[in-house]
Amino acid sequence: MKTFCLALLLIPTLSHAFEPLNTDDAGTVKAGGNQIEQYFFSINRSGGSQQADLLTPGEEYTGRVDAKAFPFTYTRGLSDSIEASFSTTYYNEPSGNYSKFANYVFAGKWRFYEDEENNYAFAVKPTLVLPASQQQQVGGLGLAALNYGVNFIASKYWENIEVHVNAMYMRSPYNTNYSVGTTTDSNRTNIFLISVAPVWSVYKDLKLALDIGVSTNPPTSEQYISNYALIAGIYSLTPSLDLGVSYMRVGMNYAETFAVQQAGATRTEVGVTWRF
Repeated sequence: MKTFCLALLLIPTLSHAFEPLNTDDAGTVKAGGNQIEQYFFSINRSGGSQQADLLTPGEEYTGRVDAKAFPFTYTRGLSDSIEASFSTTYYNEPSGNYSKFANYVFAGKWRFYEDEENNYAFAVKPTLVLPASQQQQVGGLGLAALNYGVNFIASKYWENIEVHVNAMYMRSPYNTNYSVGTTTDSNRTNIFLISVAPVWSVYKDLKLALDIGVSTNPPTSEQYISNYALIAGIYSLTPSLDLGVSYMRVGMNYAETFAVQQAGATRTEVGVTWRF
């Protein structure tokens, strides 16, 4: 029991795999520690009218065709409560007259409060997304303007379950002289995201998660809110190496996200998280 209680006290100072979930947690990489997340995702379009996918923040894809890409994130622990990260995404598909590397994202996370007795914590995560090229914006690989935002994170931990809640705002301007994802419809530039993700420890080295959320739908010609639902599994191959897999459905209502109706788009993701 003493060992278990000590583990609970240490939880907020550790970093759970942000991938393959959309919802972040209040944990940070330990001071002087490093973390690499290397994943692969495949997006499938259903041919519906929805333009924008609600993906892991920093990996948004607004193209009209299917996509295959490799998101990469490096995180460094600056202190026991502050981390800094850099991420980018390599798109194997689609391709065109532009670089396959997109989504250059710089972020920091500060866990500004934690209650060790009741096992919960709060963090804030500011984000800066560098401008994509004009042709990358046309292809849906990014926005050709500086984007920035902030995510408020709350996490609560029990013996076999943890729950994470995110409330994010992104300011997402773009080059209005070029289309976004091959459509000339104007886009909303104030983007809000609210999500929640319960994570269950079902076995010693295995966690299962449900991640659901609502977000501002960027195209002004479509309804204001879009939805997503995601299921994920994280298996610890070693104490420092995790294997993650997830499947997400995006739609204009939860009948589409929970497989009652055809989804606007789906995303399958698999990869590893390495801490050293």
